[in-house]
Amino acid sequence: MNQTLGKSLYKKFQNNTYLVLLLPLLLFVVLIAIYPLFFSFRISLFDYRLTDPNQTQTFVGIENYIRAFKDPIIFISLKNTLIFVAGTVSAELVMGLGLALLFAPETRIARFVRSFLLIPMALPPLVVGLVWKSLYNADFGVIPFYLKELGINVGRGPLGELNFAMPAVILIDIWQWTPLLMIIFLAGLKGLPKEPYEAAYVDGASRWQSFLYITLPLLKPTFLIAFLTRTIQSFKVFDIIYATTAGGPGNVTTVLNFHIYTVGMTFFDMGYAAALANILLFVVTIISIIYIGVMSRQQY
Repeated sequence: MNQTLGKSLYKKFQNNTYLVLLLPLLLFVVLIAIYPLFFSFRISLFDYRLTDPNQTQTFVGIENYIRAFKDPIIFISLKNTLIFVAGTVSAELVMGLGLALLFAPETRIARFVRSFLLIPMALPPLVVGLVWKSLYNADFGVIPFYLKELGINVGRGPLGELNFAMPAVILIDIWQWTPLLMIIFLAGLKGLPKEPYEAAYVDGASRWQSFLYITLPLLKPTFLIAFLTRTIQSFKVFDIIYATTAGGPGNVTTVLNFHIYTVGMTFFDMGYAAALANILLFVVTIISIIYIGVMSRQQY
């Protein structure tokens, strides 16, 4: 009887071994992801200010969310965020694919250039922002000097002008993160089957036709990965803005993440900051779901 029971328990353990192995990962996800989300949502339902000597938390329900939709800065920062995301992601997708196609051949020069192009990606965004801030400086920066030589007056420097600040910040992000998309597209290109290209060559298709009708359709999953990766990262942009413009001039480069930082760490209104962070999470989630749905329909 005991022997039969022991064998039964052993078989059950064997069948559920994967659950035991997954338990540490599940605990990690709960502690690192789910609990902070729950805590953030809870804080967003309270009027919680670090400047309060008693650190009291007054329940206000969805008042912080209602306040967000009455805040004029939230719409400005959302518009700026969308401009930043559209500018960076679109340019990085095109340039990343172009660089991947250019340096896909396994030659010494191609391998060297690929390694060299990865340097910006390895640098901390805060350091990148400070370096480019020096390059953009109106007094001793290289970029304003050459712009003046071309007859383009940037006044206080690209970062200090209303019309140039956002494009200047977008350029910094493109410079740093295009190599990441190059690597993603290179991986996608290396995994493409050779048979369709051989058939197209036999049929007399040109390189452009092969790229348009074979390479691009086969790279759709890679495009999805690249798009989602950079979209989510771009929505979370903070370091570059903090290091270069601090949201200025005016609010031209104030993005959602920087506005959340200002509310939470300058005015110490943690309840409202948590509500804004949850709104940002919701926006990114909706965009990701829509894009995945569109790409899935096109595949089938």
